[in-house]
Amino acid sequence: MFENIIIDLTKKLLREKVIDLVIGYGSAQLPFRTKPIVINQEDQADALVWNPFCGHNLARYLKYYKNTQHKIALMVKGCDSRAVQVLLKEDQIKRERLYLIGLPCPGLVNREKLQKQFPQALPEDFQWKEAGWFFRGKQIDPGLLLEETCLRCRYPNPLIYDELIGEPQTMSPYQTYQKDYLCQIDALSPEERWDRWLQEMTKCIRCYACRNSCPLCYCQECFTDSTQPQWISPAPTPSDNFLFHLARTMHMAGRCVECGACERACPVSIPIAQLPLKVEAIIREQFQFEAGTDQESTAPLLTYRENDPGDFIK
Repeated sequence: MFENIIIDLTKKLLREKVIDLVIGYGSAQLPFRTKPIVINQEDQADALVWNPFCGHNLARYLKYYKNTQHKIALMVKGCDSRAVQVLLKEDQIKRERLYLIGLPCPGLVNREKLQKQFPQALPEDFQWKEAGWFFRGKQIDPGLLLEETCLRCRYPNPLIYDELIGEPQTMSPYQTYQKDYLCQIDALSPEERWDRWLQEMTKCIRCYACRNSCPLCYCQECFTDSTQPQWISPAPTPSDNFLFHLARTMHMAGRCVECGACERACPVSIPIAQLPLKVEAIIREQFQFEAGTDQESTAPLLTYRENDPGDFIK
């Protein structure tokens, strides 16, 4: 999908020294995967790709350039651009150091769904076009393959960018499919939720892939790594797993941009994104606030009003 335009733009920006480097997506060795790449020379730009497997939130990598002088071009989807806005608001990087290449996103393909729908399929069997997705020349419904977090996406187009590549998406996946990943837990009683999450926490190996993939987990020392005091045991016990995930969820309250990077990174397939997504749904309902959608409003947990709604505190 419009890779040539991205490559030509990147070469131009590097050639004219508008930027020093580009953080984008490149092909991975395994099929149906991509990887983040950093390029700083014009002849490297041909390695850039853009397809429905570009799941990494590249805003994650800006923290490594916080204290440098590099001018950075960054490929951003809708959720990536929201993460950038949060980082700007939290003074983690300056806007003048960024050149944002906006990419309207139709959603990301879930590889497990792909395998189930098209067993034994090869990458060359598919065409990922702006006009639609095709399998052996026949158009397919993206809703069959989208990540659960993408099905509820309300912002498929970047909210902030310097140049937009391609035509904006006219409808969000949420408008199209009317599916909310949170319905799975909203339908459960409190007791059933507890049992369900207790079971999920026994699977967690505490590898911290969810934390490490998150664009907004940028603390120099995470509380889980602290030894003075030591908040949790290094051993992945269910109780300490709960403490880690609940503390991280509250740390993300009013900051999560709902990109689902944490869940895609989980090696044991815990639906871990449901925790911060649920908190963000409550914040959206109670405070009419969504992280990263504008630069003016302040996150609810960072401000106080005498007329704050308090009906949910019971």
